[in-house]
Amino acid sequence: MKYAAIIAVLTLIVCLVGVGALYLTSSVVVDAVGVIAVEAATQPDLFASLQAQQRSGYVNGTSYTNDEIGDAAHYQFYTYTVRLKNNCFLTADMVELQVTPMQGDVMQLGDTTPKALAARSTGDIKATILTDVNMHSVRELNVTYYMWGMPFSLRTTYGY
Repeated sequence: MKYAAIIAVLTLIVCLVGVGALYLTSSVVVDAVGVIAVEAATQPDLFASLQAQQRSGYVNGTSYTNDEIGDAAHYQFYTYTVRLKNNCFLTADMVELQVTPMQGDVMQLGDTTPKALAARSTGDIKATILTDVNMHSVRELNVTYYMWGMPFSLRTTYGY
């Protein structure tokens, strides 16, 4: 009985050290951030769809303003790409990128495809916003993800 207790205590210590090492050395980090700017007038179908969505009141994404969208010549799309590196032995599920809006931003386009980042891998996550043509691209970007049902978040800033 004494030997069983010693083995049980040693097993517990090994498990605690293993979980502690996994917790302290694991992380999801931002590897790189980039942005592509496209004039809204070059994508008339997408722009017309966004105008119709806003008029109907059911936007596929996040609307930042209640003002009606005007002429396409006054707007542009920014597509932010964040490269994430998963250093964990666990998969990061439901990975999402949200752009913190600034005055002049109209909406963030919705993405209904669930994203996951496999264990010990690198992947890209994207978000597109519609903004005023005179706005700069410096924004705060928030990445959220789940591991074993627990929420985590990262915050980074794109700027040049």
